[in-house]
Amino acid sequence: MSTQSFDLVVIGAGPGGYVGAIRAAQLGLKVALVEKFPHLGGTCLNVGCIPTKALLESAKTWDKLQHINELGFEAGTPKFSWNKILGRKDKIVDDQRKGLRFLMKKNKIETFEGHGRIAGKGKVNVTLADGKTVMLEARNILIATGSRVRQLPFAKTNGKGIMSSDDVLFITEVPKTMAIIGGGVVGIEFASLFGRFGTQVTVIEAMAQILPSEDEETVKELTRCIKKQNVTIETGAKITAIEDKGKAGVVLTTADGSRTFEKVLVSIGREAVSDDIGLSTIGLTTERGFINVDLATYKTSVDGIYAIGDVIPTPMLAHTASAEAMNAAEVIGGKKPHKVHYDANPSAIYSYPEIASIGMTEKYLKEKGIEYKIGKAPFSPMAKAKIEDATDGFVKIIFEPKYREILGVHIVHARATEMIAEFSLGKVLETTVDEIAHTIHPHPTLSEAIMEAAHAALGAAIHM
Repeated sequence: MSTQSFDLVVIGAGPGGYVGAIRAAQLGLKVALVEKFPHLGGTCLNVGCIPTKALLESAKTWDKLQHINELGFEAGTPKFSWNKILGRKDKIVDDQRKGLRFLMKKNKIETFEGHGRIAGKGKVNVTLADGKTVMLEARNILIATGSRVRQLPFAKTNGKGIMSSDDVLFITEVPKTMAIIGGGVVGIEFASLFGRFGTQVTVIEAMAQILPSEDEETVKELTRCIKKQNVTIETGAKITAIEDKGKAGVVLTTADGSRTFEKVLVSIGREAVSDDIGLSTIGLTTERGFINVDLATYKTSVDGIYAIGDVIPTPMLAHTASAEAMNAAEVIGGKKPHKVHYDANPSAIYSYPEIASIGMTEKYLKEKGIEYKIGKAPFSPMAKAKIEDATDGFVKIIFEPKYREILGVHIVHARATEMIAEFSLGKVLETTVDEIAHTIHPHPTLSEAIMEAAHAALGAAIHM
């Protein structure tokens, strides 16, 4: 077994791992990056964020084509090729993979394609794809092993009739009917995707609200819109059995009886990948699969071992993992790291319309007895929203009444995920609604709804 030495070994090459590796290399550290799957980029690039959003963009285009005559065009009856849509998705993913390989070479990061396991203090044993092993000695180890789809114990996915979010990205044709178990972020995105391509989608959620962590008012608006996309939503429903009968379809049973669907997508969340990476060899334990760390430095209880991303109990979001990785790499590199502002950490849901948010919801504030006020503006009066044929939704700002500092922001709109960044920066800078209201926003833009909501918070709305 060969042995190589590094300042830092990163286990996992997702948006946490590769960002941490690059930042550490920029600081002059000798870095190794270990990834057990054939491609860098983790879940996000290969079977998550990027391919899903590529398909969602195709769905948005297809939806636009259905109303082409209203835009003043005549192009006959539009058609789509699912194979070409999948091909476009695959090309985007492949281009990003090549980009990551380039970045590793540019930053002189040595990559090892194999399963990395901690073999003791300062040691990572890598079982390569060909079965050979290599021992990496490291002054520091960064665990960035991410997460995987969670399975139903009584009906595990099979990649055929019963699919996971990984499987469905490679589905060979658009199904006529689909049940989606779980009304979380992933489930709702796929509901909006397939519904717009013509699938009759039924979302089955055990809780009283889909997207339970989001603001109730924004979810209500999204629900109103998504029901127009061949999507039926059932809340407070519990699945008791799923049986894949092959060509006869998948039988799904709830307390209300049994129904048959062409496909069933199981989307009940994700779980941390903290098993089989050698934690026990260094005495590191987990709670519910998560590794506990100091959120100022991302140090674990074991000296020289750090962890970030989905494997620690913080929001399971790619951009969160990247921010945590930057912090950890700077700590390891002997620099003073920038704080990760979790209260300004944006949530982004790419349904149609999208939902984006930061901070607290009304429900949370009521439960905690915290005083608050609201400024809200719809997109319907905005000229740019009419130009883009995207008038559904609103901007909702929740603020503290004394100093008018922002407590939470909730946007539902076709481009909500692009607009939330203004509030993320504002939250970091402790911006008030006064400052947003008196910041000049360009006309005509969708961002004017942000300014209008701030004016509304001050009792001086202009366009409503």
